[in-house]
Amino acid sequence: MTLFQRLTNYNWKIELFAIAVIAGYFTLYKIGALYNDKIAKTFINSIVPTLKENFFQVGVTQNQLYVQDDNQNYTLYSTGRLRIESFIAKINLKPRQNLFMWLMEFIMSFFFDTVPVPQDLLTIELTFDEDSSEKFDNFIWAIVTKDKMDNYRTENYFLSLTKTSESPKLPIQFVFMNEVSEMNDVLFTKKLSDLLISNIETLKFLSITDQPIEKPDKISELKPIKKLILQFNLSNSTDKINSIKNLINYIVNDYVDLIATRASFRPELTRKIKKTRENEYNKLKKVLDDFKKDELNAKKIEEQKKLKASMTPEEQQKLAKKQMERKQRKQMNRQKVRGSV
Repeated sequence: MTLFQRLTNYNWKIELFAIAVIAGYFTLYKIGALYNDKIAKTFINSIVPTLKENFFQVGVTQNQLYVQDDNQNYTLYSTGRLRIESFIAKINLKPRQNLFMWLMEFIMSFFFDTVPVPQDLLTIELTFDEDSSEKFDNFIWAIVTKDKMDNYRTENYFLSLTKTSESPKLPIQFVFMNEVSEMNDVLFTKKLSDLLISNIETLKFLSITDQPIEKPDKISELKPIKKLILQFNLSNSTDKINSIKNLINYIVNDYVDLIATRASFRPELTRKIKKTRENEYNKLKKVLDDFKKDELNAKKIEEQKKLKASMTPEEQQKLAKKQMERKQRKQMNRQKVRGSV
């Protein structure tokens, strides 16, 4: 048979099916990736004018507005404004480019609490500069949606240090989380109330904190770094993006200045706040001290094993006898101390 006859007589069904699957997967991948890209760029383009009005530098470099790590994660950076060291907007989208992963995450979220439901999330971290940070008190204050406030406590260390307090000032969907409820009178404004109403479907929480998001593992991580953090459910809806943009406009244009000039509290309140941080410091120090003791004990045991391994049987017996005598002396000393007491 000629090559042409072989090609025309061969059954190409398996190959055609494989090509169709690959083409279908590639098409769905591109559609999902392009949709995610549209969501991210629509939001970024909506707030760029506000950022350019307020910040000297908008974008990670002069020629690059944002960083795209993959088809789900985007980061926008700005700096160079009085009272604000940096403005970072992180966008984390559903894995639409990978339908299998998206479906698996969605199904597993029903059975495992540790697997979150796939969401389109926008997180904004606004860090106060050193000069303005020195002018107002350390504190934690937040407005969060009621239905997920326990999750937010778990996911954000700083919120675990707060207490919940409801207020008629807030829309019924939200609740205050703070260290002292009197903070609400200083930090909550009429304009903020109006913007909360327009962001009922999008805002997850708004918070001001001097403590970290992740639970500290080192004493140095307890050093106060004052931030304003916002988290939203991001959408491709023009109305919802406009509502998010309006809240960000207010935060950047006015609210950070209000915090820097008004967020100082009575001495009684600041003493309570300071006590909370001292307690957290002592807890972490105890954990670290216990860990060091365990490491030291383990090291001693290992050294003793090595020492015994290098000894003759007679030397091992002498060492065991000395250790026993030392242990008995310690017990006798303890008994004498108890008897004298």
